[in-house]
Amino acid sequence: MAARSISTIEDIKRRQVQKRKLQVVPPEKPGAGEAIGVIAVALLIMSALFVKMPYRGLFYNAIYTTIALSGFFAYIKFRLRIQPPLLMIACPAIAVLIDVIGNHFGLFSVTFGILPYDVFAHFLGTGLCFVAVMWLVSAIIERFNYRLPSAMVTFFAIATTFALSAFYEITELWDEDFFNGHRIWSTHDTSHDLASDISGTLIMAAIYVLITRARRKKERVPARKVHSIT
Repeated sequence: MAARSISTIEDIKRRQVQKRKLQVVPPEKPGAGEAIGVIAVALLIMSALFVKMPYRGLFYNAIYTTIALSGFFAYIKFRLRIQPPLLMIACPAIAVLIDVIGNHFGLFSVTFGILPYDVFAHFLGTGLCFVAVMWLVSAIIERFNYRLPSAMVTFFAIATTFALSAFYEITELWDEDFFNGHRIWSTHDTSHDLASDISGTLIMAAIYVLITRARRKKERVPARKVHSIT
């Protein structure tokens, strides 16, 4: 009787969970107009954040970054109904923080051993952004039941991350041309930055793929049965 009552309670709980899942109405897929609008707003916010960023104080950059990331992840959570993990929020925040700290303390002209801080900032910052982009692309594909090969998803995430890196370099040009800034130090500065960006992106993509494959392989391995001797 006890075993039967326990199984009955478990069945009831399972049915309740299934009913809750059925009651949750999935969000409508964003249309082309909405997608274009979101991308345009995101690029506008990025421009406002990155232009003149080296000349703002640490406190104001922190406020602007918090507002920008909060608005973006709020759209993901409440419109797309995708709950972003804390790590995915932290990755772009740390990437911006690396840039802000470098500008605040004048580290972009400093070399640590054989590695200039400029290379370190672009390499690590873009790699962290790739992690967030890769997660977001994968989450959207899963949320709306799209079907894409994992290699194609990875390629798209790499291309998106590198495009954002290129846009950052464009904001530096705008800073020079329209706001009397001085952020392009030589004719090779932009090409060196982009080389560091793509290197960080590719290495982080390889690490991401290896970790994901190892995790999936581990999930596929059946647990060993332990037989007790009586």
